Amino acid sequence: MSFQANVLKQIAGIRHEFSTIGATLPASLFFCSQVHSGDVIEASTTLPSGIIRGDAVLTRSNRPIAVVTADCLPILISSDDGSWVAAVHGGWKGLHGGIIANVLQHLATKGVEAHQVRVAIGPSIKPCCYEVSADFIAPFSADPQRPWPASQDPWSHEQPVPLLPSQIAPPSASQEGSLWFDLSRYAVHLLHAAGVADEQIEISPLCTYCSTPSLASYRRRGHRGEEKTFQYSWIGRT
Repeated sequence: MSFQANVLKQIAGIRHEFSTIGATLPASLFFCSQVHSGDVIEASTTLPSGIIRGDAVLTRSNRPIAVVTADCLPILISSDDGSWVAAVHGGWKGLHGGIIANVLQHLATKGVEAHQVRVAIGPSIKPCCYEVSADFIAPFSADPQRPWPASQDPWSHEQPVPLLPSQIAPPSASQEGSLWFDLSRYAVHLLHAAGVADEQIEISPLCTYCSTPSLASYRRRGHRGEEKTFQYSWIGRT
């Protein structure tokens, strides 16, 4: 089982998938040793995966590239002519550390401007299941550079209803004063700040925690004692 995004399917010469647990992956897939950083690297055509540290990888080669997730955002990007592609691991630390701005700046040095990209955000944990504390929110709300008005904060005080019917029950609040963080909305705010418009972006409504057990979730594993699993989101030029 796997998922594709229409915004990328429309680009000639590009193949991609947001894969589920146990899906067949392309040969010679390249991915980084992910460390929740803002670091961007260009894919090696010869080195094995998992050696170079970084959380975004871009390439113009034909070697497919990927990110590995289990709740974080898998973000796949292509230039609108298919000449460059990128894969981004979007956890909250990497997003807060500038990973989106950094990858778009790297693409700009290759001649790809923000208005020339198409962005697909794959299955990730949604605010229905992403419980955080007030201490977690504090650095975001106090940031004078935050790229959104107060009325559009990427968190809520009430637990949202899942976007899709749940196959697994969302978690109940575990503490008083919990908030519910919207990782996808946070990424979209950062994309807007970097010059990417809504019509260039597609977001999967699938929640890795509650939508289906075929998607890996770090939080669900911790709550339910499940086996450690991941999914690979990849993109490649043909």
